[in-house]
Amino acid sequence: MKIILSAALCVGLLVASPAAARSDSITFDLKNATRHHLTNLYISAPSTNDWEEDILGDEVANPGETIEVTIDDDLEGCRYDLRADFSDGDSVQIAGVDLCEADGDTITISE
Repeated sequence: MKIILSAALCVGLLVASPAAARSDSITFDLKNATRHHLTNLYISAPSTNDWEEDILGDEVANPGETIEVTIDDDLEGCRYDLRADFSDGDSVQIAGVDLCEADGDTITISE
């Protein structure tokens, strides 16, 4: 299954599913389908206005590149807000991404 995230919210990601605590890591491939370098990736619980630390660290996803992302910090549930920052200063924010559903799949960031 491919999950496409873009400036427009994807209806498939917003379908309600029961929240479940995750004690194991979540790993997915992140494809940068834009013309810009994806420099930062943040997740945050929907109940907060603060973004957690940059998941990518020093890694950058070049245009057209796919990188593996692992989140290993005992997520409280499955739904998170996501923000991707790009080298041109733009960012994309997507609310309510089901990271449990994305586990083992590909998330594509597109313009």
